[in-house]
Amino acid sequence: MTKQILILEDEIIIANGIKMHLEKNGYECETAANATEAEELLETFQFSAIISDINLNNEISGIDFIEKHIGENIPVIFLTAYSDMTTMKQAEQTKPYAYLTKPFNKNHLLIMLNLAIANHRKKFLHQLPEDINFENLSLSKRELEILGLLSKSKTTDEISEILYISPATVSTHRKNIFRKTGTKSLIELISVSIEKGWI
Repeated sequence: MTKQILILEDEIIIANGIKMHLEKNGYECETAANATEAEELLETFQFSAIISDINLNNEISGIDFIEKHIGENIPVIFLTAYSDMTTMKQAEQTKPYAYLTKPFNKNHLLIMLNLAIANHRKKFLHQLPEDINFENLSLSKRELEILGLLSKSKTTDEISEILYISPATVSTHRKNIFRKTGTKSLIELISVSIEKGWI
């Protein structure tokens, strides 16, 4: 499964440079110049990682955006021209996987990105149920949509609003997902989903 990366960077030349380099190395990338654009992309794509500038020349910084919308759900790499301790301390609060100062080496960024995704996967990988037949395991398109939203910690009511279906329908799909996968908790379900490449 191709890994999707969100690049949040207000300097278009830098953003496009990162995008080109990552796409040459097997990633798919979406770029956003500000927090509003990034929020819209989060509604559409399942990102494997986020590369974010800290100073977005906007009312909200990269740190604020990650704190508000991402938390620890997606691995983050911060890019910044600032290396002062105050900025670094603020960035540390969001628990990023790396912090690179500009100018940076693109190959170094690629290595950091690979490590961030691999380590994040290990962090949330749970011991999988032994009786799951991965070969024959499949979910419907709607179930995959709901699974993607569950992985973002969306509630039944929130999923209902996003997909324009009733909460009861969401609950039915959710029960079916757990039944099909043989999982008993969200952690187990996320682990199976990562193993299958669904998220």
